[in-house]
Amino acid sequence: HLSSYMFKILKGQSPSNFIYKFSYISGGSRDGGNCNLYTPRSKNLKNFYYLGAKAWNSVPSELRNINDPKVFSKMYKDRLLQSAISDASYVVNNAFDHVYKIKP
Repeated sequence: HLSSYMFKILKGQSPSNFIYKFSYISGGSRDGGNCNLYTPRSKNLKNFYYLGAKAWNSVPSELRNINDPKVFSKMYKDRLLQSAISDASYVVNNAFDHVYKIKP
């Protein structure tokens, strides 16, 4: 899953050239305090850096603080499934750029 790959990139558990492609939003914006990534403009919305930042920004902050990739992946999947099950308005959307936000 893209969120798990982004976890590995941002935690330094993937080739180092990937981390330099992403930048955090600084404190001046409403997303700065959440340690969200800057979402670059993308003409076709299929760009890896755009989709990766979008996926990471949808991950709840308590999951971002985990250090083990296996624990992150399991907890992320559990939270995502639980959130989808309990969301009465959940609709399957297989669009390549759709990221389902986990409910707190």
